[in-house]
Amino acid sequence: MFRALLQIKNYRLFAVNMMLLGMAIAITIPFLVLFATNELGMTTTQFGILLALAAISQFSVNAIVARFSDNGKVNRKLLVIIALFMGAMSFSIYFYVHNIWLFIVLYAVLQGLFAPAMPQLYASAREAINQSSSRNRAKFANTVLRSMFSFGFLFGPLIGSLLNRTMGYAGLFGGTVAVILITLILQIFFFKDVKVEHPIEEGPHVETKAPSMLREKSLIIPFLAFILLHIGQWMYTLNMPLFVTSYLHESEDYVGYLASLCAGLEVPFMIILGVLSSKLETRTLLILGAISGALFFFSIGVFDDVRMMLVGQIFLAMFLAILLGIGISYFQDILPAFPGYASTLFANAMVIGQLLGNLLGGVMSQFVGLGNVFYVSAASLVLGMILIFFTKEQKFIE
Repeated sequence: MFRALLQIKNYRLFAVNMMLLGMAIAITIPFLVLFATNELGMTTTQFGILLALAAISQFSVNAIVARFSDNGKVNRKLLVIIALFMGAMSFSIYFYVHNIWLFIVLYAVLQGLFAPAMPQLYASAREAINQSSSRNRAKFANTVLRSMFSFGFLFGPLIGSLLNRTMGYAGLFGGTVAVILITLILQIFFFKDVKVEHPIEEGPHVETKAPSMLREKSLIIPFLAFILLHIGQWMYTLNMPLFVTSYLHESEDYVGYLASLCAGLEVPFMIILGVLSSKLETRTLLILGAISGALFFFSIGVFDDVRMMLVGQIFLAMFLAILLGIGISYFQDILPAFPGYASTLFANAMVIGQLLGNLLGGVMSQFVGLGNVFYVSAASLVLGMILIFFTKEQKFIE
């Protein structure tokens, strides 16, 4: 099965570039808050504004690019190259911008322009898959690509720690810029254009332009469901370190253990789920993933024990593997002729979920307390699961 994927045009390049992107982002992102507050002198409020503006910028640029990326008049390779260059620029401002508000504005704008890189890579991969003999393995192929991103994300923080220890923040940002530029160079020299004359899909299909999400229940319901799933995830991500150290009074080392264990488990789970996706409906797997994640978040409040949280990483990793590994295939199957637009819907649901999850996570931790905030995370996943339950796998027909 793996050997067949390697025969897909550009697939080796997609896999390597996804791994490099995951590694590049993971080198710097875990240390960004420390740089912003300790080095640049931001307040926590200013850092929150930075994250919010970056999320809004990413959503806006993704939405604009999605509307024309599938019309056949835009070179998708060029879109990815420009986005990667903007990503390198966004992390390089460390070297020449030292004013807090200028840094916030430039980082937000450039991160927005960097945002289309991943969905457009997924879209390029889907086009190549559709034109290959492995079209029936699209879900598995997407899952492998996402597992490569997680694989890079697993090693990124370790590389970041080494760079930070030896060269400080200059090493962190310089390392991220270098890896993104390597990805850009690979895209320039090794990407081969895929000629797409007639998108391949099952069933009748006559639309000539991407449908409006707001007018189609087949799009808006899963979009809202994915936002709810991401809200629950990011509420956990925000509050877990404080819960472990301030509420359970455990060592900070456990925060690293929990994050690394989850990332390490995601990769094999994604591969396994990629195989299962050919036998089970994507919708069924998403419901199972939501149940798994909700059970884990609910168990945190029940047990109040970091060791049980370590055991629970199996359920969290399963949830994230399903959400991030095959979630994009869910949208691509609804809109088979618009891989760029479909991939962007998935990416934007993640951006909005991250923004709302961080905001709601902060508010709810104050309102219900750290001991109960994960019940809210579980409730968000249950609501998302209910919405997915009332959808069905289908091709969009206009």
